[in-house]
Amino acid sequence: MPSPPTRPGFCTSSVQGLDPAVFLPQIFWLFVLFGLVYLFVAYSAAPKITQVLERRQDRIASDLQAASNLQAQAEEARAAYEKALEEARAKATSTVAAKREAIKANVEAQYSELSESLSKDAAAAEAKISAAKDKALEEVRIMTADVCKEIIQSISGLDLDKKIISASVDDKFDAVKGNANG
Repeated sequence: MPSPPTRPGFCTSSVQGLDPAVFLPQIFWLFVLFGLVYLFVAYSAAPKITQVLERRQDRIASDLQAASNLQAQAEEARAAYEKALEEARAKATSTVAAKREAIKANVEAQYSELSESLSKDAAAAEAKISAAKDKALEEVRIMTADVCKEIIQSISGLDLDKKIISASVDDKFDAVKGNANG
């Protein structure tokens, strides 16, 4: 069977062997293409990659510097907060102590006033009680003298002078009062 016509540049067989006659031009074009790719990468892609890496490094460095600055600011803010908190606690403690002392002084003043008022009231009450007691004793003396006069009259039938009976009753009251107080 005749072989089919071939067109130039196409292989007719599915597997061709290595032809040493075409090695030299292939190696030449390999070096030319490799050189062009190298020049493209060296003068176009590599500088762009280098710029991207440098910008990335600069951004990382600036972000680290910003983070360090923010951390320092946060540390300063924390120290200021703790200082303000400690000052507020100290101020609150001193305010509470001052209020406690003021309240204590106020209570002591009110206690003193109340104590004086109660002492005056007690003295006045004692005076009233003493006056009422003296009045009651005087009334009892008078009544005792009258009762004694009536008893003496009813038992003995004697009509004694009221002044004599009152003097005797007064002596007895004074003796009993002296024994009670002494």
